[in-house]
Amino acid sequence: MMFSTALVVLLHVVVGSEAMHAKSSTSPTLSYWHLNLPTTPIPDTLRELISPLSSEKTSELLDAIREGKKVSMAEPDPTPKLGRKGGPDSVASPAWPFYGTAADDKIIANPSVSDMFFHEKDLHTGTKLTLYSKLLKRSSPDSRSSPDSRVFFLPRRLAEAIPFSSDKLSVALEMLDISQGSDTALAMKQTLKGCEGPAISAESRYCATSLESMIDYTTSTLGTSSLNVLETNVPCKLKSQKYTITGISFQSKSGSKAVVCHSETYAYAVYYCHESQHITTARVSLKGEDGSSGEGVAVCHTDTSGWNPQHLAFKVLNLKPGGAPVCHFVPNGAVLWLPAH
Repeated sequence: MMFSTALVVLLHVVVGSEAMHAKSSTSPTLSYWHLNLPTTPIPDTLRELISPLSSEKTSELLDAIREGKKVSMAEPDPTPKLGRKGGPDSVASPAWPFYGTAADDKIIANPSVSDMFFHEKDLHTGTKLTLYSKLLKRSSPDSRSSPDSRVFFLPRRLAEAIPFSSDKLSVALEMLDISQGSDTALAMKQTLKGCEGPAISAESRYCATSLESMIDYTTSTLGTSSLNVLETNVPCKLKSQKYTITGISFQSKSGSKAVVCHSETYAYAVYYCHESQHITTARVSLKGEDGSSGEGVAVCHTDTSGWNPQHLAFKVLNLKPGGAPVCHFVPNGAVLWLPAH
């Protein structure tokens, strides 16, 4: 496919101008949420990623793509910024090492991630846990930055017009005006590799390139449109500190089914979602040594028999596959979907 270089359609310019106005029912993504999940509040983590593009603007961009014009998803600089806020400090959710069968060397070497694991017997009021604060705090958009410096979900029609596969990455890079070999391109390649990798045991997984597709995957997997969406958000000042569980406002029954979606690094918002069948979940109140307080979403995996014996959690908790449950907090940028009942 050949693309004209005479005109570059800068999506961030369009998004930036429309983001100055409140998101309304003209947003196809927001309309889709309300239509399919009428009783489910949108968590802030996802609300902030909804593109303000209207149906009309989405159609204009689709027409531009069909005409062979490039569509830039980031700021017009040599190294487009990535992440939820587009900044270098964004924390990528380690989706596969958290839930997968293997222990990733980079994750094993990262003490901030190892701090996230704890025993199920510790999930009660009064427990003190040392946690890496950055993995708990929701990354809100910086009010000092312009809207175009952030990454948004694309409306589904637009997302589906852009190839999302390793064998067509070069086509996508050219469409998005991203240089081969750039940090952005390498990050996209890594995300695609993970999305196309083998599934974890018998549990389904899916990489959502739009919020609409995330909704479809979740409702079909959980078999209902009556859902709760939970997120972790604990404001903090310290990099790492002790947190005390001060209350448990919700706890699911053992063996509950859920879907967890993790934010991935890409030119636009992409989430790796996977089914979890053998878990218990809890929403707990946390208070840090610095006086900060908020809510954390804890997940305990009750069946680890299929996990790799070298999984990081076993090393941290001195457990073996099939032994006591492995618990951790859902990190910032991720959301947990549960049937409302």
